[in-house]
Amino acid sequence: MKLLVPCGAVLALAGCTDTGPIKVGPDTYTISTRVPFGGPASAKGQALTEANAFCESKTREILLDHEQSSECALHGGCGEAEITFYCLRPDDPQLQRPKFRAEANQRIEIQ
Repeated sequence: MKLLVPCGAVLALAGCTDTGPIKVGPDTYTISTRVPFGGPASAKGQALTEANAFCESKTREILLDHEQSSECALHGGCGEAEITFYCLRPDDPQLQRPKFRAEANQRIEIQ
């Protein structure tokens, strides 16, 4: 019984994956995360937290360009997220309040 708790913790943590910030262009980075619990919101939160810390370490500000999050194919609370973001100087003219749009939420049925 004593082995079940550490083994369970190891298995839970084994489900966590994170690419870390990967440079994809000038001042532009992407992070992909997968978490075993908490669903898409938790995965997105983890990615954004890491992106903020990364930009702050460079004395820059984060500007989110794109995010996509979903439930893993494994279900059961597993979540995945991918964000693309900029790390910009505080005086960069691109650094403006983002204007987020809701995703299209249409359903087309063919009879």
